[in-house]
Amino acid sequence: MLGRQFKRMIERIDDLIQREYRLALENRTNELRALQAQTNPHFLFNALQSIGTLALKGDGKTVYRLITQLSSMMRYTMHPDESFVTLKREVDHLTSYIRLQQVRFPDQFVVEVDVPESLLDLIVPKMILQPLAENFFKHGFERDGATAANRFSVRIHQAGPHLVIHCENSGRDISDEELTLLKERIEVSTQPLNGAEGTGLKNIRDRLMLNYNREAQFMLATPETGGFRIVMRFPAVKETDAS
Repeated sequence: MLGRQFKRMIERIDDLIQREYRLALENRTNELRALQAQTNPHFLFNALQSIGTLALKGDGKTVYRLITQLSSMMRYTMHPDESFVTLKREVDHLTSYIRLQQVRFPDQFVVEVDVPESLLDLIVPKMILQPLAENFFKHGFERDGATAANRFSVRIHQAGPHLVIHCENSGRDISDEELTLLKERIEVSTQPLNGAEGTGLKNIRDRLMLNYNREAQFMLATPETGGFRIVMRFPAVKETDAS
């Protein structure tokens, strides 16, 4: 009798674990959809305006290239159930976004994306790079400012079994108190997903913790040179291992 009761208890516990996992998985997918829905309309409007201006100027080749970039971005975000992608696809999506922003703000910012080719086949969570660039244009970009003052860089490398994504951008200095409050808003999982941090940085951090648990790190800092720094660290998974 004790054996049967113990077996039933284990089965119930297993059912609860599976149910919690399915809920977490569904929540992760919904958050990704919310992130994409937040990004697409506003960005699409601005991109089409820029393309329309070039079309009026008769620059057909540039218009064609930009429409190709925009269609590539739209196609990438049309599959919200796709939670993981290769690092190459994620970098390509980031590059398309930056190229469209270069049309909106020509010669007004400097971008550096440094990713070793040997890492491009690694599997990463979808939509973890482009929101970093979006965060720069929302909070660190100074319109009509000097080009050298508007900087955005992404450097990716592998450190042992982990992939490290180092993102840094220019912008106003953030006080220690502001940085502490920002960290609290991002790390408190019970806080509603609203505002820029909710749909951007918080979304990325929450999905990293959900996918990699204690093996993931999401760190914020203010460099001595000013601006804002984001460092992500999580297991480096090859495409063959993921399948």
